[in-house]
Amino acid sequence: MSDVIQAWSRIKNWLHHHQCIASLQALRPPAPEEAIQSLQDVLPYPLHAHVVAWLRIHDGALPGSSLWPFRYSPIKAEGMEGGPQYFREAFDDFRSEFTDDGLDPEGPEGPWDPPNAYEFWVPIAVTNTGEYLAVDHRPGGTYGSVREIDYEGSDPWGVIRWANLGEMLDEIADGLESGSGVQGSGRTYRYVPQVIQAPPTITDPALSGAPVVIDGDLVNRLDWRIER
Repeated sequence: MSDVIQAWSRIKNWLHHHQCIASLQALRPPAPEEAIQSLQDVLPYPLHAHVVAWLRIHDGALPGSSLWPFRYSPIKAEGMEGGPQYFREAFDDFRSEFTDDGLDPEGPEGPWDPPNAYEFWVPIAVTNTGEYLAVDHRPGGTYGSVREIDYEGSDPWGVIRWANLGEMLDEIADGLESGSGVQGSGRTYRYVPQVIQAPPTITDPALSGAPVVIDGDLVNRLDWRIER
C-alpha cells in the first residue's frame, strides 16, 4: 500500500507545483469505508490492497477528467461493483460471435482458458469511449496486475500493462517529473504530459457528480499528448 501512497503523493505534488487546479478539482474525496465495504461485499475474493489504498486516497475522479494517461479517468468504488458483471456480458457476446462464425479464438492462457477470468477483473478507470483498466484478482502470476481491456480492439482478454497499481502510479510519477511520459508494457507510443488551460468545474450533487463548467478565469489542467 505504501507504493500507492508514495507514488500518488509525487503525482499530487506535481499537480500542485504546476497549479493544475482543474485536475485537482476533478479528484473526489476519499471513499467512505462503507463504500469500500460495499464493494468488498459483492466480490467473492479479497479486494487487492492497492485498490483499497487508492480508494482511501480518492474515490475516483469526475467523469471525463482523463487524469491518468491514455485518457483514463479513475472511477468510484460504487462504479467498480458492476465491473465483473459488465465484463462477463461483454465477453459472452464476443464469445458467441466467434462461436457462430466457427472460429476458435485463443486467450493468453489457451482457448477460453480460464473461461471465467473476467470475474476476477475489478475496473479502476475508464475512458469516454469505453476502454477499461482493471486490476486482476486471479491467484497466480497475474495477481494484482493492471490489465487494459478493450472489447472493440483485437484482444478481448486485454493486455497487462503494469505488474500492479503501485507500479503504474510510480511510472506516471516518473513520467510527470521527467517529462518523458508514460508508455506501459506492450505499447509502441507514449503519452507525454502537458499543462493546458481549461474552465474551472464543480461537482453538482443533483447531477450525480457530473462535472459542471462554471464561470471564471481559465485554470491549468493536466493533459496528455501522444508521442510516437
